[in-house]
Amino acid sequence: MTVSYQHLFLGYEIRDIATHESGVGEWPHLSAITIYIENGHNQDLTITIRGNKEKTTMGSVELVSAFTVAAGAAVSYTLTPETTGWLPYIYVTAKAATAPTTGEINVTIITIEEGTA
Repeated sequence: MTVSYQHLFLGYEIRDIATHESGVGEWPHLSAITIYIENGHNQDLTITIRGNKEKTTMGSVELVSAFTVAAGAAVSYTLTPETTGWLPYIYVTAKAATAPTTGEINVTIITIEEGTA
C-alpha cells in the first residue's frame, strides 16, 4: 500500500482575522481520506473543509461544518463519500477571531492506495 501526502497549508502564518484559503488538493479515488490539521498559532482557528467539482475555490461547497482547532493543537478528520459526499477537489479555510502573533498552520491530505507497490 502507498501513502500519499498533499500539503494544503505548509508553514503558513496567519496574522489577521481574515479568512484564509489553502491551496486546492485532489481527492483522487472514491475512498477515505484524512485531513490532518496542525495549529501552531497562539490563537484558536476556525476551520472549514470545502469541496468542488473543479480545481478552484470559486463555487465550492462545504463538506464539513466549521470547527475549532485550539492554539497549539492538532486534529484529524477522515472523510468518506458515504459521510461527506465526494468531490474531486478539496481545500480548507482558516480564520482566527483574534489575530495570532506567532505560529503557523499546516494542513495535509493523507491518502492510502491499496494494491500498489
